[in-house]
Amino acid sequence: MKFLQNRLLGIGLGLALLSSFAVAGENTPKRTKRVQEKIDIKVVAWGPNQELVDRAKARVEQSAAVQNVLKNTKYRLVSFNYIETNGDKSRLIAPPTRFQIVFYDYTNDRTFVAKSNFAGTEAVAVREENFEPGVGGDELKDALEIIKKDVKLGALYKQNKLRFYEAMPPVSNLNGERLVNVGVKFLPDGENQVVGVSFKKETVVNYVDNAPLTSKAASEACGIAPSGQESTDSGVAGQYQVMISQNGSTLWEMLVVRPSASSGSVERSGVEIRDVKYKGKSVLKRGHAPVLTVQYPEGNCGPFRDWQYAEGFFNAPATGATNPAPGIRILGEGQTAQTALDSGNDTGNFQGVAIYTQEVGYGKEIVMVSEMQAGWYRYIMEWRFASDGTIRPRYGFGAVNNPCVCSVHHHHVYWRFDFDIVNPINKIFQIERGRKFLQPVTNEVAKLRNYQTNRGFLIQNSTGNEAYAIVPNISDGATDAFGGGDFWLLRYKAGNGGEPDEIDDPNSDTSTAVKLEPWVNNESLFNQDVVVWYGAHFIHNEYESNLLSPDRSGNVLTNSHVVGPELRPIRW
Repeated sequence: MKFLQNRLLGIGLGLALLSSFAVAGENTPKRTKRVQEKIDIKVVAWGPNQELVDRAKARVEQSAAVQNVLKNTKYRLVSFNYIETNGDKSRLIAPPTRFQIVFYDYTNDRTFVAKSNFAGTEAVAVREENFEPGVGGDELKDALEIIKKDVKLGALYKQNKLRFYEAMPPVSNLNGERLVNVGVKFLPDGENQVVGVSFKKETVVNYVDNAPLTSKAASEACGIAPSGQESTDSGVAGQYQVMISQNGSTLWEMLVVRPSASSGSVERSGVEIRDVKYKGKSVLKRGHAPVLTVQYPEGNCGPFRDWQYAEGFFNAPATGATNPAPGIRILGEGQTAQTALDSGNDTGNFQGVAIYTQEVGYGKEIVMVSEMQAGWYRYIMEWRFASDGTIRPRYGFGAVNNPCVCSVHHHHVYWRFDFDIVNPINKIFQIERGRKFLQPVTNEVAKLRNYQTNRGFLIQNSTGNEAYAIVPNISDGATDAFGGGDFWLLRYKAGNGGEPDEIDDPNSDTSTAVKLEPWVNNESLFNQDVVVWYGAHFIHNEYESNLLSPDRSGNVLTNSHVVGPELRPIRW
């Protein structure tokens, strides 16, 4: 007890510091507005390019190891994923040299994972695994071709009486067979149906009540009109070193990963940032959103665990912009990106990550944004970086036309912040309005938000005074039993081979809801490598509204369809 009291007295910042933390979005911090010099953004492609990825896919698929288990079967390459090694966290992440490919055997309904390296010097290793790989490759496109050959639906399609859309859930298991689901809208009467497609038999399967148990068939539909533009597969090359400078001085350095190439075993984790430095000092080893879920409290549809590798099209002006690498676009002065959630238009001219600068009242922020789609949902993910060191991760929610989203539903997004403040060894403190001294957090723990006291946490360099505070946004909602919580304060774990562990939630294969409790096991956080998971919760109950504010100003940060905390530098 005496030790803790000494710690409290030794590191307290005082009441004045704590009272300065207004709720993000409730009152934007007043910052001195000074002359803003031109911001320069430099981007360099990093890691394997698409040609190398495509060669690796072809080599592995043709290998004896893969053909020995898949010969004489109907199968498909479903997904591609990079395997990273990160044994020494004090060093920058190195480009991945290894990868894994998931194949699905339709004939026997089996999933196989093959691993090798890009150099081709590692023998291809294949093993069967028991998990659902999601939809990938050209499955949706090929499923449509099977539907077009169906006697009933094919005839209606030829008469231009059908429109197809991506459905939820993306796949179903019926009598042990994996079926790929496709939404069908009958244009004459507005009715909707979700059908399953059997690649094993090359037939269309009609469900009881015209939809799988977690989906819905009805004439009523909500959301913006779908464009039908295809999203990306997983594993598309797209990792970039980004440097942002102002007036000749470097502000930000980081590795930016497009959603398709992001980490995670199946669902991935959206726009990912790694090795983030502000003014030359480390802030985050990694920031991403590994878990995204949707729940319908009345049980009309779902629940669903959504994926974050399928990049949808959005509008990023090409004229005046530069494209330094595939899948990344730097917009011109004064230009902003427009997603489906902003404009109400599901069409676009770009897939990947768009970067631009934007006036937000007190100065400029550098915005990195991408749009993703999972079935009929449309998600916008942003990272915003201010010149004063503030980072605003943001997530927005919308949908295209379908019956399910007419019902009230709850979106839950979970960021994972691997803080390395100056170095990997940090301390963490609870900060709260009305508390005179900081409260050390000495062991792993889960905590709920408290908006009345503006509860947040401060992660500090163990050998210095530099720190970052994570402060909730007033629009980040309240958890429920399905949402599972708000904060999880954990100790970093490294897995076999040095790759990060505890990067996907441990129950992702068996539960739709997030389940991080198994990782909270009272391990020490004092002078350790600290990881913070942060959950935000949005209730979508405006049936006719699936848009953000069309004004991409600072107000978007507090729009009711947007969630996300603030990360603020202290004593930098």
